[in-house]
Amino acid sequence: MKIILLPRAEKELRKLTKLDQIAVAQKIRTLPQSLSGEEKLSGFSNIFRVRVGNYRIVYRKAYKTRWIVLIGHRRDIYRMVKDLF
Repeated sequence: MKIILLPRAEKELRKLTKLDQIAVAQKIRTLPQSLSGEEKLSGFSNIFRVRVGNYRIVYRKAYKTRWIVLIGHRRDIYRMVKDLF
């Protein structure tokens, strides 16, 4: 399974505190093996989210690939998704 972190998601990840960066990075590493906590975003096809504390990882699934689109705080992430898609 291949995981690709898009530039915008990487930028958002770097803005987080070190502890939050570690937690998010660990969750990203376990994405291929674990489907726990994964929820499809309503209104979007093939876009999913995973919760990590107060942060959300929004990603798109493709065959054997996960494209990490956005990483952000729960209060901002859905607004960012609407702007992006």
